[in-house]
Amino acid sequence: MQISSKLFNQQQLKQFSSTTEELQDLQNKIATGENILRASDDPVGSVELSGLNVVKKRIEQYERNVNSASDRLNLLDKNLENLTNIMIRTQELIIQASSDVLGASDRDAIALEVDEMKEEILSVANAKDSNGSYLFSGYKTNTMPFVKDLAGKINYKGDRGISSLSISESRVMETTLDGGTLFEAVKGSDGINVSIFQMLEDISFSIRTASGGVNSVKSNGVAELTFENKNPGTWTFDLTGNLGTATITTEITGEDPSEFVKQINLSSTGVTASINDDGKTIKLTDSVNGPMEIKNLSVYGVNSAQKTPGSFFNVQPTDGTGNKIGSVQKLYDNNQLPSKQIDNIASVQVHIANNRGEIGARNNSLDRQIEHLAQRRLAVEKDVSDLKDADLAALVTDLQSMLTSMQASQQSFVKISQLNLFDYLR
Repeated sequence: MQISSKLFNQQQLKQFSSTTEELQDLQNKIATGENILRASDDPVGSVELSGLNVVKKRIEQYERNVNSASDRLNLLDKNLENLTNIMIRTQELIIQASSDVLGASDRDAIALEVDEMKEEILSVANAKDSNGSYLFSGYKTNTMPFVKDLAGKINYKGDRGISSLSISESRVMETTLDGGTLFEAVKGSDGINVSIFQMLEDISFSIRTASGGVNSVKSNGVAELTFENKNPGTWTFDLTGNLGTATITTEITGEDPSEFVKQINLSSTGVTASINDDGKTIKLTDSVNGPMEIKNLSVYGVNSAQKTPGSFFNVQPTDGTGNKIGSVQKLYDNNQLPSKQIDNIASVQVHIANNRGEIGARNNSLDRQIEHLAQRRLAVEKDVSDLKDADLAALVTDLQSMLTSMQASQQSFVKISQLNLFDYLR
């Protein structure tokens, strides 16, 4: 039999090297607290762990999207709150300007404040978020949405896009509002869409002309009526006499009052009309010398308040002998009256409230979504922990056992390596 100490030494050193690698693996697992350091440690668990990490990162991205959407919606809501406050102040000013005790200079001062509010709303409409993107320009986030032209008219330069963010695998949340609809499609009291900027301009014009016009013209017994016509077409107004009220509708193409006279005499209100010798003035007479009233004038083509009204009635109350009583009463189209602007402001407030309600509903949905995502993330983290986290107590025990075994092997190797052929011969 041939005895080789070289082969024995090689085998023992190889065993020591393998044991040392195992000890290093155990020490690394203890140091990192992780049970899987390489795919070879647990191939099946490694695949599962990789999939769970992908899901976790996706959930974390959804959580960031929810927080981003919430911040953006809160900023939108704050801007709409500012709009609401401006509308409330505007309503106060209209009521104040409607008072008969105010003069033209007082109303002009109120109108100037309304003009400033228009500029303030323009600033709100061009608001940006924390990233410098415009809130109300749709997908054109780098384009200023509302721009004033040389004539002072404000035009929308954005589009109707609504930005959104994914907040789950199957759901997206809208994070903006359609600026064009919000600021330019307010349904007025007459059912026609109009912009907030146009409404404020109407209010300013209405306040400035309020001292020159009345809500209705009244007279007892006899009155003289003339009219200015810069808007040929259909004129409509309500006429009240001792027999009741009728709506008069007339096609007026010039300055000829004969069509007015014809329709008034057909109205059965107790009021008769005739044309004076000048061919332009209409004489109104109540059959029992009672009160007469004209109101709710609607002039063709006048859909908003005008800076300088061009079409209106002038009514001069007179006595039976034709002597003038009091001053001339001027009746403008209804759209020129401050009372009409109050109705429009109410429409704006409802419009803004509806949009704020939509934002509030989205925020409530995001609050529920963030809770759901947090629960999902915790469940995934638990599964990751079950696969990845090491049992430190067991690892330390295994490490101590391997160290003891290795020390014993090393001592045995030392003793055996000191033997020689003479030891065997004995």
